Amino acid sequence: SPTSNYALTLTHTHIHIQRLSSRPGKEARLLLPLSELVGCSCPRSPAPPLLVLYWYPPGKRRKGVSRRRQVKAYLAESRPEAERWSAAIQCLLREVPVTANTEFSRSLLPRTRRLLLLVNPFSGRGQAMQWCQAHILPMIREANISYNLIQTERRNHARELVREISLPEWDGIIIVSGDGLMHEVINGLMERPDWEQAIKTPLGILPCGSGNALAGSINHYAGYDMCLREPLLLNCCFLLCRGGIRPLDLVSITTSPSPSKNSRTAAPRRLFSFLSVAWGFVSDVDIESERYRGLGSARFTLGTLVRIASLRSYKGRLSYMPPSVVATTSNGTPPPRRPLSRSITEGLDGFSKTPIHRTCSDINSLTLWMWLGSDLSPSLPLSVTIPSPTSRKFWTKTKTRPVQGPTHSSSTLAPTPSLLNFDLNEPAGLLRNRPFVSLPFDVPRDDLLPPLDQPLPTRDWVTIEGDFVLVLALYQSHLGADLHAAPQARFDDGLIHLTFVRAGISRATLLRLFFAMEKGNHHSVNSPYVSHVSCKAFRLQPLSPRGTLTVDGELVPYGPLQAQVHPSMARLIVGDTGGFKGITH
Repeated sequence: SPTSNYALTLTHTHIHIQRLSSRPGKEARLLLPLSELVGCSCPRSPAPPLLVLYWYPPGKRRKGVSRRRQVKAYLAESRPEAERWSAAIQCLLREVPVTANTEFSRSLLPRTRRLLLLVNPFSGRGQAMQWCQAHILPMIREANISYNLIQTERRNHARELVREISLPEWDGIIIVSGDGLMHEVINGLMERPDWEQAIKTPLGILPCGSGNALAGSINHYAGYDMCLREPLLLNCCFLLCRGGIRPLDLVSITTSPSPSKNSRTAAPRRLFSFLSVAWGFVSDVDIESERYRGLGSARFTLGTLVRIASLRSYKGRLSYMPPSVVATTSNGTPPPRRPLSRSITEGLDGFSKTPIHRTCSDINSLTLWMWLGSDLSPSLPLSVTIPSPTSRKFWTKTKTRPVQGPTHSSSTLAPTPSLLNFDLNEPAGLLRNRPFVSLPFDVPRDDLLPPLDQPLPTRDWVTIEGDFVLVLALYQSHLGADLHAAPQARFDDGLIHLTFVRAGISRATLLRLFFAMEKGNHHSVNSPYVSHVSCKAFRLQPLSPRGTLTVDGELVPYGPLQAQVHPSMARLIVGDTGGFKGITH
């Protein structure tokens, strides 16, 4: 087929691609939003001087949005020109400040972002490594992100690892698993002597587990429809590459001590939670459905039906402090942290922008423009580069596959700054399996709660005692990728969202409640047995001799438990989230 020539125009928000030669059945113009671009590259010599664009436009599916990878390669007349365009696009994606006189080059770009990927190969259906190789690593490489990947080998392996590593080496720790591994990492960070700075390390999650609640929340607040499995993974990986960061509330949990073999009384245990506390129906389903793990997220649907068929109730006492009685603290939220890469958030209108870089050839050839800035004004200066009059400057669409750079590996945790690290091996000198490490003495105090063995104050607290079917404390919008259980929750709203269901509810109403959770409509289920409240702290005292308690889906000792929210303690990589902007120093 004949070669087509293209004119490319770059604005703050789009790449405009205009085909100059007519071809039947082909659109003459393509508008490529930068918000759908994960990265670009210019392969090194001896490859042709290509500008390669990695584009992930959304495509509608039956449930949610599935991103479709498209690679568009354009052949430039010279390598310096291709490199200049690559640098300009990356400057916009990384939000590098530019002016009308900016001459683009790679020297303007910040250093390559460096991520530590922790993969649990046994999570969910055991597909984490397969999805990592097929979806995650290619997209991260296309986004020009350096990484090191470690597979966890046992329970608490990630917890031990993050207690010891040098955190300044990394721009973020990424969980390639379900919510359980995120729980490990957060508590490992809080067990460090430098916990106050360590917990500010940006955390990301790429869902390969069964429930994937945090990923569902990130997907929801990015404005995407509910989706599962690979579509959810692609959305979250794309948002990770975009790199916007938001504060994340953590909840301090004090649980009853684990049963001790000796006669000495053990102390209550304290841990930190990012997702939920559950007692009764929800925790029963979570733990008992482990036998159906091979079904993936469908295990919870099956477990729900089995548990509704033989509904249980539990005696207990629930006390909570409503948010209206908590005084505002003087110290406020922790200082914000610089994002990995804040996203471009301008609208889709206003294509005519002031050019800040222009390349052109002789009068008869095609002109290439980079438009950036405000509306076109003839009074603003232009930076014009005029090549030799004898040369013709044009872009040629090519089907040539981009040349891949060499693969580098390392036996240490610290990445080489200038190289991509594709090491799939464990670093040298890994920690051995060690017993639980207690938290540092100076971790934030639960100032709203007395010790677990002391009574709560009667003032400002609401107490409910009776028979419960379930008690659920949630601080993310989703309890699973397809369970929109707390539609009013935000990552950093400083609230715990309590849902409790008392005994007497019919099986049909309970089933209707869980079905309505898929779209977050369960608050409209009218039942005197169902209550939804928000609080800053709560205490749960089971009075039935047997039951299950879970924190972030992990089993904890059965007995009295109390919790308090600590606003904006951690940092979460959420990418492009509409009204949720990235935060900076």
